[in-house]
Amino acid sequence: MPCLNEEGAIGACIEKIQTTFERHGIPGEIVVCDNGSTDRSVEIASSMGARVVHQPLRGYGNAYIKGFASARGDYLIMGDADGTYDFCQIPQFLHALTVEGYDFVTGSRFLQKKSSQHDPFLHRFIGNPAITGILNLLFGSKYTDVYCGFRGFSRDAYERIAPVSPGMEFNLEIAINAKLAKLSLKEIPIDLAPRIGESKLRTFRDGWRSLRMMLLYSPNALFLIPGSALFTLGMLIHLIVLSGWITVDGRSPGVVTGIVGTILSVVGFETLSLGLHAKTYSWSRRFDKDNQFLRKFYRLFNLEAGLLLGTTLLLIGSAILTRSVVVWLQSSLLPLPNPEWVSFAATLIMVGLGTVFSSLFISAMSMQKMEIYGQQ
Repeated sequence: MPCLNEEGAIGACIEKIQTTFERHGIPGEIVVCDNGSTDRSVEIASSMGARVVHQPLRGYGNAYIKGFASARGDYLIMGDADGTYDFCQIPQFLHALTVEGYDFVTGSRFLQKKSSQHDPFLHRFIGNPAITGILNLLFGSKYTDVYCGFRGFSRDAYERIAPVSPGMEFNLEIAINAKLAKLSLKEIPIDLAPRIGESKLRTFRDGWRSLRMMLLYSPNALFLIPGSALFTLGMLIHLIVLSGWITVDGRSPGVVTGIVGTILSVVGFETLSLGLHAKTYSWSRRFDKDNQFLRKFYRLFNLEAGLLLGTTLLLIGSAILTRSVVVWLQSSLLPLPNPEWVSFAATLIMVGLGTVFSSLFISAMSMQKMEIYGQQ
């Protein structure tokens, strides 16, 4: 249990857990991770026999990470120390883990009508359903309550989940990582009691951090698909303008259309680069360890190939731009007959430079993975 000034509820939580352990013969321990309490929370927990560890780094996630690292059991049950969760249900979680064989078991306040009635209106009808729906859409999961803080998993499953989030988005991260790590999942209906004490949740701040995390963990939807569409559209505009396929009153669409092509191409390329960086990061976290696209990509793409491609694009763009500048100077600065080539040259130069720097960054980030597949 993470704890920050929970003196009003922590004693009752510990007592309920101890009673449940004794009644069901569970050989368990209670680890309370204090996150800088200034009230009697630590004193109460220690006096009741809980093992108290301290996490000086503030944050809900930081407290859990410290607590899990300090726990000695083969199975981990997490729950808040504010009196909202019924710890008499711990045996249901352990049964699902040990007998039914699930890797990750989470409570859900929305599997029965009365379960979420003590949630604030904004969380119950807008925030939690919206975040849950977005997560299910992005990751193909079937959660009904991704923000429930009453969960259980084996030590091995926790190490595969490998969460790092310091704040309230910790709950969301372990739900995402459990899905990405392909753990077997089960939801258990739970009741939510009224909270005792002051809530640490900040609706809009923590909601934004949750949305940000989901987007960063789904590079296909956020980066690769939009980036591919923008880059393709931009290059298609360049091709149409340069080839003269489309004319207006016998004239080429001209420089303005070329600039639009440059904007779309460069923005699309940068978005694609960010997506590839995100995919590489996900790969390094092992969640994409069987990603065939990345395996094939890194067999073909290495630092030298990226530098060669980027330099080639840069030189071609520079040559076109230099020729255009020479023609412009020789004509006494009169308008160029084909200004669309300048915007195309600018596109090649920016994409070339981006390719060079992205190659350096991706090579550094994926060096260990590339070595595994024979890339030196």
